[in-house]
Amino acid sequence: MKSFDLRYQETRIHFGDRSVEKLKGYIQKMNHVILVTGKNSARLSGAMDDVEKLLKEEDVDLKVYDNIRPNPTTEIADDLADLLREEKPDCVIAIGGGSVIDTAKVASVIAIGGGCAEDYLRGRKIGGYLPLFVVNLTHGTGSEVDRYAVLTSGKIKMGISARYPTASFDDPRYMLSLPVKQSIYTSIDAFFHAYEALTSRHSNPFVRTLSLDSAEIIGENLPKNQDIEAKRNLLYASMIAGISLDMSPAHVVHAIEHALSGINPDLPHGCGLAMVGARSIYWIHRHSEASKEIIQKLTRERIDDAKSAEDIFKRFLEEIGFEERLSDYGFGRDDFREVEKIVFEDLRYLLRRAPFNLTRDMLIDILENSL
Repeated sequence: MKSFDLRYQETRIHFGDRSVEKLKGYIQKMNHVILVTGKNSARLSGAMDDVEKLLKEEDVDLKVYDNIRPNPTTEIADDLADLLREEKPDCVIAIGGGSVIDTAKVASVIAIGGGCAEDYLRGRKIGGYLPLFVVNLTHGTGSEVDRYAVLTSGKIKMGISARYPTASFDDPRYMLSLPVKQSIYTSIDAFFHAYEALTSRHSNPFVRTLSLDSAEIIGENLPKNQDIEAKRNLLYASMIAGISLDMSPAHVVHAIEHALSGINPDLPHGCGLAMVGARSIYWIHRHSEASKEIIQKLTRERIDDAKSAEDIFKRFLEEIGFEERLSDYGFGRDDFREVEKIVFEDLRYLLRRAPFNLTRDMLIDILENSL
């Protein structure tokens, strides 16, 4: 796959091997930057060393903030924002997956617009933000190209329309260090971005084109050995699914997963989507003609009805090595009431995008079938 540059909304996307080297053109004449990362992935992938080298070549001072964890909280975003206000950097460089990128998005808004992360989750108007450059480390987030950020407040995991990155760098070399499970989780995340965007009330012909292409590429590459070619393809599929999601946001599957990983922050996002995804597909399929087309693109199997869509997706998960259940993360029937409350009260904004009205009985059925 040839490297390319693309402008989408406010973001300049640089895609391909060694695309991170184009960061150099953005940091010239800068004096001080903050690097935002998690504990290990930025260094293990090689991205941290590459970025530090570029900064050193341009004589740019840097400070590292590496306190980001999966399913980040509003407190972490506020802590980073405090550092940004204190340090007054020329820009923020986020090196990581969705958790790192989303936290950096919100913190870069707070640093200029004031307030705290909770304010923006509750609707505070965005009044500006620091330049943000993203070096993406997963083929699933889509956050390097979309405007959304997801943070957890208490047990409530919510998404907001925060901001687009200034520029993003999708370099597939950094995906080679992803553990096998994370490769599966992030790819399933990308698939559900495509699936829910296509089946949303807000879908359009462009979303359809991107979503179907994304699903087909994921289906062709996910079961294979994860060499650099597969990583390029999966990263591309994730990027175009991110654009689909930005234009036509997620609904039922993400609402349920957000409730679950808000309750248990140790549940990886893509893993949660995979666990509740099969039975969610059953209900979505009954109300969306587009579901058949995209499941067929993913699996290359004929779909006859909603039950076959569910069963074929389950078989696809088994073939790529995914076998986890909600019970593996401590969930049981005693948790259903809390999940129900979060989904129908705190996350109802997600349900409005669905092609049907999710009922309590449908939700309980999805959870029962995912235990």
